[in-house]
Order: sequence, then C-alpha cells, then structure tokens
Amino acid sequence: MPPHKIEIDCTAYCSCGYCCNWQWGLKLPGPFFLGFTPSWMPIRLRRRKKGNLDNAKLPIFSKFWTATTQNGSPYYGLTSNGRFPAQARPPILSSLSLMQYQKLPGRLLFFPWRLFPRHGSIAADTDFYPFGTRMFVPGYGWGEVEDRGKAIKGPKRIDLYHRSHREALQWGRRKLQVLVVKPGESTLDLLKVPRPVKSVLKGLNWLRGLVF
Repeated sequence: MPPHKIEIDCTAYCSCGYCCNWQWGLKLPGPFFLGFTPSWMPIRLRRRKKGNLDNAKLPIFSKFWTATTQNGSPYYGLTSNGRFPAQARPPILSSLSLMQYQKLPGRLLFFPWRLFPRHGSIAADTDFYPFGTRMFVPGYGWGEVEDRGKAIKGPKRIDLYHRSHREALQWGRRKLQVLVVKPGESTLDLLKVPRPVKSVLKGLNWLRGLVF
C-alpha cells in the first residue's frame, strides 16, 4: 500500500510516572523494594519482578514499573525498540516552526543544536504499523513508530511523545488526518546516504516530495 492518510486518534504522553506508570524505589535485599509515590500512602513495600533480582547494574535508588506485565521491573525510560523517546522538532524554516513561534528565540539563541529537525517518538499497534513507520501528524510534525503500548489497539489509535507533562496536557487528545508512510514506501528509505543525513532529511516536512 502506498503512503496514505487516515483519521487517527492522537493522544499525548510523556516520561513522567503518571503517564508511564513508574515510581522511584529503594532496592532492598531479596525480591523487594520500597516504592515512593505522592499519595495517601507515600511509601509501600513492593515485590521486584522475577528475572530482575540479580541486576548488578541497577542503582540502589531507581525507577520501577508499577503497572502492566512489567510491574516490578526496572524502568529505564526506553522505547520498545531500545531508544530514548524524543519529541518532534520541525525544521526552522517550516510552517510548523512558525506556528510554534514562542520556541524560536530559544532555538536560535540558547539551543543552537535544536535548529536541526528531529522526528518524534510514536507508540502504536505494531500489528498495523511496524517499527520504522513514519507519520506526519498536523500540529506535531514527523514521528516514527518506536514504541508500543498494551492499551493501544487497532490502526486508529497512536500516542505521541512530549518532553514535558505540561505540553502533553496542552495537546491532550486530537482526532486528525495523519499521513502514514510504512518502511520501504518512502524514497528516503532507498537513498544510499549516511543514517544521520537520512535522519535530518526525514525531519524536513517541507521536502514532501521525498516522502513518495
């Protein structure tokens, strides 16, 4: 199937404990840790997941999953394909950058490395959108499927990563017409150029001709 548009429910999330179901914990000898959370019961004795009991690299004070099948496992903040998630960053000379004009002074004066475009991390049902699927989400920019979630089922639901909980709340949940480009459907996938160059080109949403 060639690149196509489909109406998708786009929900925001970030790496905070509320969005990703983790909490700080103090590792104890044996299969337990003390979990700390801002609630009516701030300290709770929890069991570490079997298979993660002898992890020498795990710090004494670290993050642990508190939900899903990962409950009790160390939380490293990585996506399902082993990368750190990122928020989409549009190219400086794009309509999306102009829409986000309040971020331009910081990008130009204080964070020059943010002048380079970057795709955002998308969580989706990989039965429909395999890892590497690229999507252009209006108002967000280009993203790539790098994660999956147990609650994300079907082709009409994705989660978009934001770097702060405040920005995630501002985005909320939106139903949008999303351009979907699966691996191998883009001209960029066929270019024989270094991966960093290809990553920069993928972020240029105004080079729409390269998509096809």
